[in-house]
Amino acid sequence: MLDYQYGDDARQGATDIIISLTPEEVRRLGVDAAVLADWFDTALWVLARLRNGHEMTAQDWHTAINDLDHRLLPRIEGIRDAVIRAHAAAGGSVGDLALAMDVPRSTAQYRREVLLAAPPGLWESWALSGGPE
Repeated sequence: MLDYQYGDDARQGATDIIISLTPEEVRRLGVDAAVLADWFDTALWVLARLRNGHEMTAQDWHTAINDLDHRLLPRIEGIRDAVIRAHAAAGGSVGDLALAMDVPRSTAQYRREVLLAAPPGLWESWALSGGPE
């Protein structure tokens, strides 16, 4: 569940984005919930910096690149792959997949066939059961 605090109620006077998890979700996610939230925060922070032309040091850019490219993207791709595989296992159609992906049906079919022809990769396995940090 997603919620927001605005203005004086927000810690920095603008907007707090609040992600609420059930006890079961917290148990299933463990530490991954906190680290993913941190990397999502980096994505929003650096996007705001890019949009306002805020000067950043090479180390700031390094941190952003590391958080986004090395840490967040592989996990997002693993989650996506697990969801596509689960969609297919649940009988989801290629047409529905294409609509969800906003791509032509042939593209969705190709992507799904390539995914299903291979065993789950490292980050897809992480999405299903946790694992490498």
